[in-house]
Amino acid sequence: MIKVLKDMQRAVAVQVFLVFVFSAMASASVSPSEVRLAEDGEALFPVVISADASELVESRADELAEYLGRITGAEFEVERGDGMSGIAVGVFTDFPALETGVSFDGDDPFRREEYLLRTHENGVLIIGTDARGMTHAVWGFLHDIGYRLFFLTDTWEIVPDIPDLSVSMDKFETTDFVTRQAPRGAPWSDGALWTRWRDRNRMTPAFRLSTGHVYGRIESRNREEFEANPEYYALVDGERRVSGGNRKFCISNPGLRQLVVDDKVRRVEANPEIDSVSIDPSDGGNWCECDECAELGSISDQAIVLANDVAEAINDLGHGEKYVGIYAYNQHSPPPNIRVHPNVVVSIATSFIRGGYTLQELIEGWSEKTDIIGIRDYHDVFPWSHDMPRRARGGNISYLEERIPYFYEHGARFMNSEAGDSWGANGLGFWLSPILLWDVSAAERVEDYVEDFLEKAFGPAKEPMHDFYEVVNMDRSLRTAEDVTGRMYIALEEARELTDDPDINARLDDLVLFTRYTELYNLYRGKSGDERQKAFEQVWRHAYRIRDRMLLSTVALCHRDRFRDRAVSLPEGAEWGTPEDEHPWKDSTPFSEEELGEIVSAGIEANPIQVLDFEPVAYSEELVPAAEKLDLPEVTPGNFRLRGRGTRRFHTWLDEPGEITLKVTGGLIAHYRDRGNVQLRLYSSKEATLEPVDTDDSVPPDGNEYEVTLRSPYSGYHILEVSDGSDMTNLVMPDDLPLNVLSSMENPPGRTLGGRWSLYFYVPKGTDMVGGFTRDLRGRMIDTSGNEVLSFAELESEGYFSVPVPDGEDGGLWKIENSGGHKLLMTVPPYLARSEKELLLPAEVVEADGN
Repeated sequence: MIKVLKDMQRAVAVQVFLVFVFSAMASASVSPSEVRLAEDGEALFPVVISADASELVESRADELAEYLGRITGAEFEVERGDGMSGIAVGVFTDFPALETGVSFDGDDPFRREEYLLRTHENGVLIIGTDARGMTHAVWGFLHDIGYRLFFLTDTWEIVPDIPDLSVSMDKFETTDFVTRQAPRGAPWSDGALWTRWRDRNRMTPAFRLSTGHVYGRIESRNREEFEANPEYYALVDGERRVSGGNRKFCISNPGLRQLVVDDKVRRVEANPEIDSVSIDPSDGGNWCECDECAELGSISDQAIVLANDVAEAINDLGHGEKYVGIYAYNQHSPPPNIRVHPNVVVSIATSFIRGGYTLQELIEGWSEKTDIIGIRDYHDVFPWSHDMPRRARGGNISYLEERIPYFYEHGARFMNSEAGDSWGANGLGFWLSPILLWDVSAAERVEDYVEDFLEKAFGPAKEPMHDFYEVVNMDRSLRTAEDVTGRMYIALEEARELTDDPDINARLDDLVLFTRYTELYNLYRGKSGDERQKAFEQVWRHAYRIRDRMLLSTVALCHRDRFRDRAVSLPEGAEWGTPEDEHPWKDSTPFSEEELGEIVSAGIEANPIQVLDFEPVAYSEELVPAAEKLDLPEVTPGNFRLRGRGTRRFHTWLDEPGEITLKVTGGLIAHYRDRGNVQLRLYSSKEATLEPVDTDDSVPPDGNEYEVTLRSPYSGYHILEVSDGSDMTNLVMPDDLPLNVLSSMENPPGRTLGGRWSLYFYVPKGTDMVGGFTRDLRGRMIDTSGNEVLSFAELESEGYFSVPVPDGEDGGLWKIENSGGHKLLMTVPPYLARSEKELLLPAEVVEADGN
């Protein structure tokens, strides 16, 4: 049975000299001994392993001796002994004479990674529960004396120079997350570099949770039985689906279930040392539609029934605790109605959610049916981000420091997360992830870890590099692509002027070349036709030329199918596997210092940063009707679509407690009708719990119109939220219901505004500049007198805009007409409405201008 790790006690850690401590621990009551390991370039202790140490222990001891030598300039020998003196390295059973006072438990599969670092008058103990714990101990010890491997390549390795090395420590480490495959790399990644990086950042787990799609593998291993029993396949559209992709099983069939159980039993019997087997379904749909499967329950129920059967069987074999891995993903993402076997680990996918659930609802729902969960996240997916900065979760430091502790607090103890080789955009987040997964309390000290990274990687250039990583990984404000790239170049130019250290300059060179990629990519995305093809070639050539720096997912980027742009192509004979001397685009010429300097200077000139010529104004969220108090003139109503998808929010008003009756049609995209009913929630600003005052999830995604009534016990300001899993929903609202759209930098309208729209906003009295941000160049702005004051099409590029307010044009309604995309308002109340009658404004604006 799974043992929850939340309450496992972390033992003490006290003092480590000359280090940035790897993880904060509680102080011991007795200070540990200080031990001098090297003096004046001479080793004072050998590295000691037991007489019968394993090959892996020997290998780690050799690595420790090598790196202690590189750090101190001394030569450390590796000797065999009882561990009573010297720098003892091994698993706890290697040194029976040692009395550590620590309770190692090698039989608990979730405690194998625990390790002890302790100094004493005769040396140091570097001891793990098993080989993986011992490996963590070695690299944890080196980390504590200043070693780092920030990114994959040697360029990002930090080996401190400490000829006189003294240490003092007493710490027993245990991990919060049992598995920490986040980020985990892509199939095309350099496996050796990723393995090295994972090992040296305490990321490689001792427990192996298998959770891949396996229905197809089960079928292939049992081909004859499936051919003899077509009833084992799912019934789809009245026929057994015996061919085609993403085939599913008829899980209600007893013979099929026994076949699957037998398959997994054979797997465990043949490999009794494995920790787990996967029983995750094949990707996509095609679930069985027979009456018997329907009687089993939901699709999630069916998947869990099979997983439970397997878990029961493999734990009756006498090979110790065994586990079954399965995702909560796609059509089997909704929580089940049945209890999950305690040895089934369900990893909840944070994307591809069906059933209309939020991630929070999924986590809460599954947690009611199982004691422990996993998380399947997406640090970066190349087709989503194309390795550009500010796009992926893995590079969003706020996301990581908030989400990882949240997952842990809600029962998650396993995590894996998809990623590629996007170290240029996301390297800082990639390095922080295993730290946070090992010790979730590290989220409280993220700023310290960032400072450690900047200080060790860039030394005297750390201040401008803080600016670089601020814009790449921490700043979430809206910026144009050129502004981001320009700021990156400026930071790199300043950093290059502050150091002549070759190691630091090598890291800066990496980032210069990554920044050049962002510039080339932006140029490519802005082109069409032949110019787009030429720009794509530049991107391709550059990505290939810097491939060994491991800053980009070069294979994905240079592989036409993964790049997913049908407007561009590769020349004939330019397949990825074509040798360089035969390939028209491949070129590995190193970059000269002169070329790098030219890239930076030209990049700054070509990518000007945007400087605001206005001061943003903050407004309260206490909204009230504006027309009567401000005596707003009647206007020709504007328009926006009430047909949309995803989550949409409408700001509205009720004169008195009552109800809102609307007509709702869900599932307008027929092939997405597996994503659950339309979810409607009504919120009131007067509800102290912040919970909805009413909800409705009765509308199925079937393309038919239904009437829904939501009730509120309050009058005043309300928010109506509609969410549909992106299968498209149409709304018919009451004619007298005011609808407003919030369109600010902090709260963009998202999918509430789609297609073309024309809406009004209010310019308070005394406003001298209407300023904002646009990512779309359609539409125009009109003042109170009907004059065009801005044509968005005439702006040079997307980004910030500002419009001086002519005399007499303040204190009235302006209009954004025939627009598309988002127009985010920064100096005026950011609320858009179809008419003066519908407009809601912050109370302080109505009070001030009404008087």
